[in-house]
Amino acid sequence: MSLTPVTDPSGLLERAPRLTELLPDAALSEALSRGDAWAVHAALSRRLEQEPPGPTRQLLAALVADRGAFVIAARPPATSSVLGTGVRWKGTPPPGTAPGTPFVAERTVTVLGVPVWPLEGYLVRSDGKASLQVIGQVPPSPGRSRRRATTLASVALGLCAVAGFGAMWLDARSMRAVTVVNGLSRPVDVRIGDEHWVVAPGTQEQGRVKQGSDLLRAVTTWPGQTPVIEDVWLPADGERILYNVKGAAMLEAVSSEETYARPRSRSLPESATVLQPGEQLSVQAANWEAATRAFAEAGRWEAAGRVASAVAQVEPENALAREMAARAVLMLDSQAPANLPDALRWRNTRGYAAMLMHTWQEDPAAQSLALALMRHIGEGDTARARYSEHAQQHPGSPLAALYLQRSSPPPLGTGEAVTAYQALVERFPNSPEVRRAWLEARWRFELGDTQDWSDIERQDFVVETSRLLKTLQEKHPPDTLEALELDVRILLRAQLRDAATTVVRRYGEDARRRSWDFLVLAGRTAAAAGPEHTSYVMRDWIPAALARQPERMALLDLLTGQRLPREEELTAMTSAVDRAVLRLTRDTLLDPKRALAQAVKEPEAVLSRLDPEVSALLALELTRTGDARAKNLFNASLPLMLARDLLRQHTVSTSRNAGPDLIRLSPGLRAAATLVHARRDAQEGYPVFTERLDGLARMDAQEGFAVRAAGPWMRRAFDACMDTKGVLPTPPGMLLRGAVVEAQARQEDRRPSCEARIVAPTRLPLPRAIRNANGADP
Repeated sequence: MSLTPVTDPSGLLERAPRLTELLPDAALSEALSRGDAWAVHAALSRRLEQEPPGPTRQLLAALVADRGAFVIAARPPATSSVLGTGVRWKGTPPPGTAPGTPFVAERTVTVLGVPVWPLEGYLVRSDGKASLQVIGQVPPSPGRSRRRATTLASVALGLCAVAGFGAMWLDARSMRAVTVVNGLSRPVDVRIGDEHWVVAPGTQEQGRVKQGSDLLRAVTTWPGQTPVIEDVWLPADGERILYNVKGAAMLEAVSSEETYARPRSRSLPESATVLQPGEQLSVQAANWEAATRAFAEAGRWEAAGRVASAVAQVEPENALAREMAARAVLMLDSQAPANLPDALRWRNTRGYAAMLMHTWQEDPAAQSLALALMRHIGEGDTARARYSEHAQQHPGSPLAALYLQRSSPPPLGTGEAVTAYQALVERFPNSPEVRRAWLEARWRFELGDTQDWSDIERQDFVVETSRLLKTLQEKHPPDTLEALELDVRILLRAQLRDAATTVVRRYGEDARRRSWDFLVLAGRTAAAAGPEHTSYVMRDWIPAALARQPERMALLDLLTGQRLPREEELTAMTSAVDRAVLRLTRDTLLDPKRALAQAVKEPEAVLSRLDPEVSALLALELTRTGDARAKNLFNASLPLMLARDLLRQHTVSTSRNAGPDLIRLSPGLRAAATLVHARRDAQEGYPVFTERLDGLARMDAQEGFAVRAAGPWMRRAFDACMDTKGVLPTPPGMLLRGAVVEAQARQEDRRPSCEARIVAPTRLPLPRAIRNANGADP
């Protein structure tokens, strides 16, 4: 032990006499000699970290903890805070000490009263009334660095958490729930932002899309193809976005709020819209056809035209969409005030026809429909001017020349038209469309009534047309349903039944072509040719989905002449619309009087589903009797709407000559007009056939509905003739007896007269009694 006394200029040994127990210690002695109290405290803290457990370590811990013994002089620090945020004192006197006893307190940065960052420690005293009195500053506590590191780590973690939560919040705020609905007939490829869906027809897909600084954009294409079907900007003012491709599906937003005990709903006609909070998506019609029919049945022709026109604009082979759109725009324009000028009255029809002209320039069927619409609204010259300009721009295009010829005189059904189309063939000998148009001109010319031919001359013309057709089919078999129907009619007209059924069989080998219209064509061709000349079984071509619908199968049997549905079959059907369609179609064959009485009562849902020939027979018969309710039947079918004026004029005309305009119509409609025209009222006041009906079979070689209805309709005329009795006038007060009564009875026997006036001119057999629906005599 050194005998040299320890120098203590600051008097620490007097304030903490137990320090002498730790001497001799070189580091402690040096710190004491400098008079630096904090250096002494630091030396004690370093020794404490290395001291093994024991009495000395306990002494060191007690000395280090007594920070007040190492106080140094210092100015009172500033402290201020607002609402617990700022610099405040942390520390209180030990319990049980007298007032005014010094104690150690720390200045601490606080936030809302929570200490977050320790500063300096001071020896202070307080009497409980005034503010703290600072005696001096004490050394930092041993755990201050650790607390500061913990605080720094907590702050860093907090900032990271806040930043993360902020990013997640911003990201969540930018996310949009998107529902994509596809009402088209084919799958579509939809891309919205970074998301991608392939949506099947009649279905919907859901997902979440991140919206950046730009608006969301929906780009729709056919799968595997580049051309864009639709490119729209989606609304950004909602969190649930609905994208209805081309607006084809019929959708509603149903709110949870109830009005009059029913949920409130709103229609969603837009292609892109937003579902509001509390609304749920309700799909009223998942495909465009159901949506168009629903709008039409509700009288919303603008919406029906919008949906069907949008589909027709993007689906090149969808003839049904074209026709439904054309009918909708015609119905919409027909409801306009009659005093409007034509430029305003027919603006929707004109715009739709212009869309067909410019969009489908390579589709002859679309151009035929556009020309028919323009002629219907009295703008045939405008259409011809457009086709003339198109032909001048494309002088080497056979289709451009064909469109111009169709819109120009002479009309089909005349010899001049045959010559004009033949010249077109000489100009474009390798165009199958031009050659088929020439054959159509020859076929319609032969069906006309203007030429006076002998039977041999007519047969030679028909045979030559069929020979030209066979030459064309060797290189260019029919690839559309319109071309197939023309080929079949030409071959059947030439009695080439085997060839007609063969071309139908070859066309139907492709399962993608087996549509409803094709099945009707195949069934009627087989019925007209007979089983011995038919090389296919039409039933084998019926798709499985159609075979599972008994109402559609019954209608197919009716239209193709296979069988009549029984009454119990109709009663078992769940759909009232299907029952009404089948009954009207069946009664048009069996009981025209009942069919006419029922047709005027049926709604749009039933009338729009009737076959055009059925509607034509009923509408023309009502027109013949002067019933204004025929308008509903004329408006229920696009072919009837376009041909209404021609059909009505021929029905009420006294001339048997059809004229070139009527020849331009389909054979089925022309046969219906001929049949009803033959039922004009005779001078005696009862309906009779006044002209021969043998031309029906020649006119419609497929023996369509009007040809099959000739027998029952003649039966009705015959019964009306038999029921009308010519009674001789009897002078008042005279009693008829004997020979006079027998002569009167002979006058009442009208059968020979009715046979001569009704049955003989038709060249049809004497009608039998009408059979009921199950095939038994009444």
